[in-house]
Order: sequence, then C-alpha cells, then structure tokens
Amino acid sequence: MKKLVLIILVGLGLIIEINAQERYIFTQHYVNPILINPGATGFSNAHNLLFNYRNKWAGFPGSPKTFAFSYDGLIMDKAGLGLFLMKDQFGSLEVLKGQLSYAYHLMGDNYKLGLGFTTEYLHYRAKSLLSGPAEFVENDPFLEDRQLGDKFFDFTFGAHGSYGDKIIFDLVLPGMIRTKLESQGDNQDTSRNFNFIVGLGYKYKFPGYDFEITPSLFIKKLNKVPFHVEGNVLMSFYQGQLMGGVSYAYGADDRLGAMLGTGLNKFKFFYSYNVSLNNFQSYNNGAHEITIAFIIPKT
Repeated sequence: MKKLVLIILVGLGLIIEINAQERYIFTQHYVNPILINPGATGFSNAHNLLFNYRNKWAGFPGSPKTFAFSYDGLIMDKAGLGLFLMKDQFGSLEVLKGQLSYAYHLMGDNYKLGLGFTTEYLHYRAKSLLSGPAEFVENDPFLEDRQLGDKFFDFTFGAHGSYGDKIIFDLVLPGMIRTKLESQGDNQDTSRNFNFIVGLGYKYKFPGYDFEITPSLFIKKLNKVPFHVEGNVLMSFYQGQLMGGVSYAYGADDRLGAMLGTGLNKFKFFYSYNVSLNNFQSYNNGAHEITIAFIIPKT
C-alpha cells in the first residue's frame, strides 16, 4: 500500500510540473488582460480590484479550483503598480503565487502602449498527508519533502497596447528568469525555455447602433503546456453594460466556451462556461469561471 501511495505522489509531482505555467489557467483574459499581462497594469487610468474564481472539471472529485485577487492602478502619471495573489488546488496539490507588477505607459495621438514586468514567488506543494493502513508512515522523508514542496522566483515581461481605439495587441514573455529557491548543486533549476503569448484583437463599432464586436486571436507557447491557439469574439451592448462572448481553443485542451458579462457604474461581473472536446468531458460538468471587478476612478 505504501508503494502505491508513493507512486501516486510521484504522479502528482509530475502534474505540478505540467501545470507550471499559471497563465494557462485563465480563460477570461481577453476581457481582463491583467490576468496574464503585466503590461496592462494601470492601463485603464483607474484603480481596479479584481476577484477571479475558476473550477475546472466541476463535479469531479478533487477537481482543480483556482482563486485569484488582483489590484492595479496608476501611482504616477504614466506608471502603474499591481499586486496579484493566486491559490490553485488540484486534489492534494496546491500552488501559491504572489506577484508584483510594474508598467510604464507610452502615449501618442493614436496609440497607447504599456510596457511592464512582474517579479513572482511561486510555491508548489502537497497540501495534506495521505491516509493509509496501519503500516502507513506519515513522517516518511519522501512525504515530508512533498509537504515542503518547491519554491521558485520568476520574472515575466509584457506589453499591452491599443492603436486608433480599434486595434488591441498583447505580448507576454513568461518565465524569462525562473530560479528554484532553497536549492543546492544539481537541484538548481537552470532550464531556460522560450515561452510566449501573442494576442491581437480588433474593435468594430456598428454605425448608428450601440453595439461593438471585438474578435481576437491568442497564440500561446508555455512551459510544459502544448502549443495552442485561442480564438475569441466579444460583443458589447449599451456602452458596455451588457457583454457576451464565445471562445474556442485548439491544442493543449480543445475546448469551447461562452461568456456573459455586465458593467454597471463601477462594478463588472463576468461568468463563463467551457466544455472540453476531449473524452474526459463525459466524467465532469465542464469548467466555470467567475470574475468580479470594482473600478475606483483616479482622483
């Protein structure tokens, strides 16, 4: 039985490595770019508070659940500062993330560009001890090591901009510097994989109607996540008071999703539902994601 438990823990350790790029988790980044792009820090010229919750594979025991909180705003005329906290739990696995983001804005007559970077702290660990028969040894060194987990420092660069109030573009380079903390000799993580997220969108306003449509495309190559492409269409009515969207991802996790949102005064709410096109979808109820945002105008 003990060997079986150890095998399970080894397998869970591999899952931690597979999900090492946290920016793959979120699906509402095309309406809230701050979820993945430090270049969007302070871009809206306001103070923004954002709460995000995602439950992937709902109804399946131990399904991944993610909680995130974000703040970003202008601290100077052209400089933004942000804070991002995240907790992701998958069965007995837990990922904790703390992030500070900084951005500087370049502005012209027809364009605005935010250039930013993040300093990140990540902690991967097994959250609780597994139970077993009478001979189960809870203080086994292997189990204790999984309890302590691995800690990393990460650095990410991002650019977020708009041109002519129509074209929107994103560039994110995650994990440019990822260093394992509290590690000696051969355990030091020196891998340097080139990761990127590239996004492009176009806003089109229908003349004579209070209706706007924004198709966008994101191409992603992330560490230990297969190359994939996301297509999104966002529709906005009544000056953004009512929003709807559809998305499709091909590659890492073939999925189809729909989103509804509303924006009233200083409050925004988004809900999206995604289904996987893979066989595992028959064992769960799909993925649910909720974002609640509060906007505090700059004084």
